[in-house]
Amino acid sequence: MTSISDLKTDGIGGPLQVRILRKWKHDVRKYETWYLAVDRFVDVIQILGQRTNQSYIEFVLHVSQCYTISDYSCPQLDNYQKFLQNEFYIDVGLKSIIQPIPDTLTIPKTWFRFVSKSHLIDLGERPPYYPDYIGVLSKIRDCTKAGGESFVLLILTDESGSELAINLWKECITNPDKFNRDSLHPPPATTVVAVTNLKPSIYNGVLRYGSSHATHIYVNPDIPETIALINLFTGPSRPAPPLSRTPSTLYDMKTKNRSDLLASIKEFHYQNSWFQPICPICKDPIFKRGESWYCSAHGLIEKPTYMYKLTVTITDATDTISALISETSCQKLLKSSLENFISNNPHINRNTLPPIITNHKEQTKKMSIQMLRASTPDNIRFIIIDIEDPTTRAQTSVPATPAQPQMTRMQPSDTTPEPSTPVQHVARALTYDPTESTPRKNAKRTAKQQAS
Repeated sequence: MTSISDLKTDGIGGPLQVRILRKWKHDVRKYETWYLAVDRFVDVIQILGQRTNQSYIEFVLHVSQCYTISDYSCPQLDNYQKFLQNEFYIDVGLKSIIQPIPDTLTIPKTWFRFVSKSHLIDLGERPPYYPDYIGVLSKIRDCTKAGGESFVLLILTDESGSELAINLWKECITNPDKFNRDSLHPPPATTVVAVTNLKPSIYNGVLRYGSSHATHIYVNPDIPETIALINLFTGPSRPAPPLSRTPSTLYDMKTKNRSDLLASIKEFHYQNSWFQPICPICKDPIFKRGESWYCSAHGLIEKPTYMYKLTVTITDATDTISALISETSCQKLLKSSLENFISNNPHINRNTLPPIITNHKEQTKKMSIQMLRASTPDNIRFIIIDIEDPTTRAQTSVPATPAQPQMTRMQPSDTTPEPSTPVQHVARALTYDPTESTPRKNAKRTAKQQAS
């Protein structure tokens, strides 16, 4: 029987016995369902059922139950998926063998990675994992953001007497599997609260902590730390200082859904790799198992297809924005389809952009950009649906019937691309190309004069 510690990235793992401890979803990547699993050696790993496999995995895997899992892949985690210290996860699907096994005392029923407040601060804004925290509840407050969204403020006091303020955001407090407001009793009751997977952030230069997609709240969990804290604390804890309200971010609103403009690419961005092999049948990501490609829904894949995983920062004289870049636009930069480029360059490095793409940086391009609105009105993103070099034509003689320059506007095949780096600034009014508007009237006037 394989253990979690035996697994490695892109390796082939044998049958694995685990208990499912938690389940969560991303509020943007709704096609991903994640699980936290532990084995008998108290090692943990994230398990993912996604896209074509998602509903099946949600049907067969249940929290608190034990399973033997076979036929899975071990892909590398990206920064949006990583909550543990592991660098990879287990990808399961329709082709995986998942068998329930009787409950056993050899596999733990709980798992936490608690750290102190001082350790939290030492981990900083970008920790290698999202840690857990435990303390006695000092204060609980129901709050509202400036935009009207509710959140809950907890203040916990740990065994050293240090207090930590934690914001529990909407995705946590609205999920009864993660949070039960009625079970949280402030002083004079002594209530021990464990908060998992805290996410740090910087606001006004101050490090603060809030819930992440994986956060679960456990009240008086059946662990030794709970008994120790209850024995240590009696009566009300020290009052905590009030935490200032968290303001919502305000975006400038655009009046047009699509704009044609002149701008340059300042930087390319991608997580881990700039393209992703996908299954030609279901279009889900596929991963290496030894020397072969493997799809969790369709098994071994003879030849993958590929999709880009690029975002860009673009700029002009008026503003700078982040944008997704469509398949059509990427092909124009690469001057080839991705399949042909990889076929002609079999040793291409997925982690490094080739010069044929990076050479486009700082060059002015004609771009057609479309605004994408997500489920919430303040979540606005942009996608470059077409890109080309600006055309320059000498005006030595004006033709009698000047040609109308046009930019091809291709609709991307997938209008819901992978989540990208959040937009830092929403563009106000990027510069349009005015060079084709004035000569057209002059050209018609010249043509009439020549005809007379």
